[in-house]
Amino acid sequence: MIKGYESAHLLEPEEPTRFHPDPALEAGLIAGFVLLVIPHGSPWSSLTFFSPVIMGRAVPGPSEIPLLLVWTIHLAVSLVYGLIISRVVATLRWKKAFFTGVLTGLILYVVNFGVVSAIWPWLRDSEFTVVVTHMVFGLITAGAYRGLLKRKLEVPTGT
Repeated sequence: MIKGYESAHLLEPEEPTRFHPDPALEAGLIAGFVLLVIPHGSPWSSLTFFSPVIMGRAVPGPSEIPLLLVWTIHLAVSLVYGLIISRVVATLRWKKAFFTGVLTGLILYVVNFGVVSAIWPWLRDSEFTVVVTHMVFGLITAGAYRGLLKRKLEVPTGT
């Protein structure tokens, strides 16, 4: 056994009660880029980086939308979702933040489903994978937001 061993302590953010928009936007972009590379939140999905996917929803076949525009829309939605999820988890400790991030992603899916059903019903397809994508997005965003916050410095006390 190692003498004097202490397990690592996680440092909490400097201001855990305040929302920080810059890390929130960065967290949304991080999660958005991850889900550009892995479109359905799973590397075993049949979709690739060059598939036209917006937040887990495949844009149908030979559409008139260029791939670069699809990526831009996806990242814009990621920024908005990132702000929402980060705001929700801003005051939570890391374990609750991850769980709440997943739950918020699920709630955003319900809103997304309502909007898509009302405006673009032809985009509804394989909803299970879209649910998984939203949950993975919430998890990544919550973790990235918590990780991007400035930490308190622990000053060792003199013995």
